[in-house]
Amino acid sequence: MKHLLARILPFLFLIVLTVALALTTKGFATWATLSSVLRFSSVIIIIGVGMTFVIVAGGIDLSVGSVLAFASIVAAWCIEASAPLAARLAAWLGASGSSLEALRVVVGTLVGVFIGTVWGFANGAMVVWLRLPPFVATLASMGLARGAAYILAKAVSGTTTVEISTGSFRFLANGMLFGFAPMPVVIMFVVVAVGHYVLNHTRLGRYSFAIGSNIEAARYSGIPIQRYTLAVYAIVGALAGLGGMIEASFNGNGQAVFGGGYELLVIAAVVIGGGSLSGGQGTIIGTVTGALIMGVIDKGCTQQGLQYEHQLVVISVLIVIAVGFDMYQRRRTGS
Repeated sequence: MKHLLARILPFLFLIVLTVALALTTKGFATWATLSSVLRFSSVIIIIGVGMTFVIVAGGIDLSVGSVLAFASIVAAWCIEASAPLAARLAAWLGASGSSLEALRVVVGTLVGVFIGTVWGFANGAMVVWLRLPPFVATLASMGLARGAAYILAKAVSGTTTVEISTGSFRFLANGMLFGFAPMPVVIMFVVVAVGHYVLNHTRLGRYSFAIGSNIEAARYSGIPIQRYTLAVYAIVGALAGLGGMIEASFNGNGQAVFGGGYELLVIAAVVIGGGSLSGGQGTIIGTVTGALIMGVIDKGCTQQGLQYEHQLVVISVLIVIAVGFDMYQRRRTGS
């Protein structure tokens, strides 16, 4: 019963918060508000799915915002650098420019996701092979990725921004599927559905819970801890890269400043949603709920004229409450 309460508490809080804002804030209870909250939360939820795996397995990744920025810069550079080659191919093959433009967009997007995956794998390698604490490894990685994003952007464009002239790339963040479903929200739902299934119905999910609950017991049970630790960090890296593609698509460029503070928001989404920083506990649905709580707070504060710093205060207080509740539950149950 206590575990059930812990799981549904964030959802109940989300409902109460939404109802309270709908009653006290003019224009809050509209489809436009819901769409705005979902768009605001989509990238946080996408990366949060990967962070859920990492936190369930007893780790943490502070580098996701910086990896997002670096992936956006690399992808933007690849898309723009491939323009002359695409033009030659179009002339040689007699293909339309639009089809090769779409190919450049697809390749650039895959490159961004690949860069995120490699960076996540490198984070996992520092944890399992160098045996660095996850906090230390990903804190160093955060600075390294951010610095690399600035260096590459300035080398390519002389500024911290790399423009993307390919108009079709904007569809990833600004397009509508079937005329009514925003693409970032569609991608978010797909990632959430896949993540929920993998965490709850596959070996990767079961082993992540086992590693996070008791790593020594997992080792004696024959679980290949290094392999699955590398896997969860690669997953969150890949999803950070995907988030970078959505951010770049929305703005029409890659920026070295993208993702600032996202590590706080993503970790907060997992923790507020019932995940435990001690490992062994967390759900994808809980992470979605945590991110939506922050999205509702953001929209409510904006409509009530409150500044961004007020949102940070509220989110930080929610983190303290969520972690305090988790520690209380663990003391009560002796886990």
